[in-house]
Amino acid sequence: MKRVILLGTISAVLVLSACKGGSKKEETSENAATTQTASTSEEKKPAANQPKEYNVTFTPDSAILGKKKEAFIKITGATAMALTDPDGKDNGIELVVKLQATNKFHINEGSYISVEYTQTRLQLDNGNNIACQTGTGYLTAQPEATGKEESWTYEIPTGAKPTALNLFLDNTRVSVGVALTEK
Repeated sequence: MKRVILLGTISAVLVLSACKGGSKKEETSENAATTQTASTSEEKKPAANQPKEYNVTFTPDSAILGKKKEAFIKITGATAMALTDPDGKDNGIELVVKLQATNKFHINEGSYISVEYTQTRLQLDNGNNIACQTGTGYLTAQPEATGKEESWTYEIPTGAKPTALNLFLDNTRVSVGVALTEK
């Protein structure tokens, strides 16, 4: 009888200690999950002193220009940021578009192509068209080659949003849709 009581007591102690250890593990994993959730939500919130940024989408993200369809223009990316003065007054949006050109002419059958950023126009939702302010260079490419990526900067006035980017080459024009959404 003493052996049965001793074995019962030992088994009860083992069961209780196993349950206590399990609850500590559960609490620890719950605390870790809460910590991960809190840190993830903190990462998503932008700092109060950062400028407002926009997601930029182009539809479609490429265009074919020229009378002989010799220039293939690919939009490789874009950034848009709100411009503000030191007092926080809205001064519009700066849109930087990254593009790259591919020359479809065959070697010895065609020539060098060049799409000038000064000849492009950004159409706005208020009906105005604005020219490119600055660019790292023209989109250029030799026959059967792709040129280097260039960045073109447009300064959109306060209260306006872009709707299309118009590209010109050899008396041809192609429009690419532009949309901004807040991040």
